[in-house]
Amino acid sequence: MGYYAKVSLHLCQKNITMPVNRNALLRMRTIDGCLRRRHRSWTIEDLRSACEDALYEYEGTSGVSLRTIQRDIELMRSDKLGYNAPIEVVDRKYYRYADPDYSISSLPLTHEELSELTGALDILSQYSGFRGLSGLDETLTRIEDRIRSGSEGQ
Repeated sequence: MGYYAKVSLHLCQKNITMPVNRNALLRMRTIDGCLRRRHRSWTIEDLRSACEDALYEYEGTSGVSLRTIQRDIELMRSDKLGYNAPIEVVDRKYYRYADPDYSISSLPLTHEELSELTGALDILSQYSGFRGLSGLDETLTRIEDRIRSGSEGQ
């Protein structure tokens, strides 16, 4: 079974669905970035505008509806993608994370996931030193450090 098939199977077993497309992921990462900047109050219109700017910058497209942003926030709050983002509305107008340290890009891994990553890292490390993979050693070291720091924090 190929790598992508295993990832898809793993996600199905965990009942996790991926964003429908790259634009959805970009919008959710943009919303996440906005909500982490707590020095500012974010309305739904502010979030829509930030997503529109990001899509234009990265994809050359524009035009994001308020309803799309509302659906993205709803999806981020849910367990469908595993985010369970603690997004709250303040004064019935402003969005923010209830937990100021939360981010969708720093979700904790389970012990099983850390074990799977360690196994994958062992396999990848066998390819270090091959021609054409000059940056692999540095990348593997960074991944290994991340896995270690993730397992120590749990």
